[in-house]
Amino acid sequence: MGDDRGTTNGNGNGCFGCSLDNERGLGLVFERGEGMVEAQTSLGHAFAGYDGLVHGGIVSTLLDEAMGWAILELAGRFAVTRSLTVDFRRPVFVDKPLRIQARIAGEESDGALRVEAGVTDARGRLLASAIGIWVPVRASRVRPGKPASR
Repeated sequence: MGDDRGTTNGNGNGCFGCSLDNERGLGLVFERGEGMVEAQTSLGHAFAGYDGLVHGGIVSTLLDEAMGWAILELAGRFAVTRSLTVDFRRPVFVDKPLRIQARIAGEESDGALRVEAGVTDARGRLLASAIGIWVPVRASRVRPGKPASR
């Protein structure tokens, strides 16, 4: 996807979504592509909500995490979720390969960012999608040692 493609994650920060040091977390590693970020994963039974299905809260977390990484990687900013609207389209089964993608879709009149994300299965079927509104964090609020972009 061009020279701007890179792999990144939140090593060492304890994040449930992306830290490889959080043994109970998702351990997502995002790749930056042209206008989007993407991660691949498969979730075990520890993330189930009902009989072989990934819990809806975990699916929402996948989408939310991808949106945060899209903003960090594509806009070079930190932001927090103002709202998240999830559409659960098909069951998300445990132990099946998943692809999570997100992109920045636009900017609101107040400067908040509108971000879109989706979870697809190995056949490319859309399992869940989301639209989020994210509020950028002022640079003065970012802890020292945190890069503006990775």
